[in-house]
Amino acid sequence: MTKRYTMIALLVSSTPFIFAETNALIEVKLFKDWVISEERNFGHFNLAIKNTGTEPILLAKRPVNFEGGQLVTRPLPRDPVADSKQEREYQMIARRSDEFFSLSPDETYVYDNCKFLLDSELPFAKEMRFTVSIYLGKDFWLDSEPLVINGVTPDAMEDLATIKDNTRNIQDPPRKLVAVTYKNERWLYMKGTKTGIYYSVCPLSLTNKIRVEPHDDVSLFKIWDGDKSIIFNMGKIIIVEGPDENDVYGKWTRERKQRAEADNAEVRRKKAEQQ
Repeated sequence: MTKRYTMIALLVSSTPFIFAETNALIEVKLFKDWVISEERNFGHFNLAIKNTGTEPILLAKRPVNFEGGQLVTRPLPRDPVADSKQEREYQMIARRSDEFFSLSPDETYVYDNCKFLLDSELPFAKEMRFTVSIYLGKDFWLDSEPLVINGVTPDAMEDLATIKDNTRNIQDPPRKLVAVTYKNERWLYMKGTKTGIYYSVCPLSLTNKIRVEPHDDVSLFKIWDGDKSIIFNMGKIIIVEGPDENDVYGKWTRERKQRAEADNAEVRRKKAEQQ
């Protein structure tokens, strides 16, 4: 199993007010730094948000609202037209006050049980530059330092199986599971048989034989990486269960969330002592 699928970006942005400031330190966890030309949305990432300012930061409670209204992959150079549309997306979730929670100063938050799309509209190129940004409304952004994803030609592509989700419309076309190898990495992808679009799923071992078989649910499949099994939900394109070397998203989120909770408990203890 390759170990090279990690990239951390630390994000710092601030706007001072009269007696307070809003800023954050955000860890962006990418699990691979390359994409193929047919790949959709550059794959996925996870993140942790630490409020390093003196004002609370309002974040959407639900990951789907956070991704839709606040989390944005912004290509470099900036696209002012695309940026101007974000306020409308933000207001879609801001209509209800209970859609947000306040991240207190010095505390860290990790969205659980999810992975976010790098949904930049950048055209495929050898080098694609962008930032991961959080929108707080009224044209206020928290921006990362520039990140880079490399567009590559894979070394090998292996068709593993054709699968179909029988819980969905009978007219839905089948999909293919494909193993894509680039240098010392091998990743599982799901491919649309009509669209030809590839969606990254998880890393695989470099040498093991990969086998696919139906699981209990008609939308679940068991993927064998050697003698280790992965339960894959093709409708959601996620790993439901699997060893840490395959379920890298779940492993990072679980460990980072535990560390954040421990750090937050210490922050609250110190604040209580000062009162």
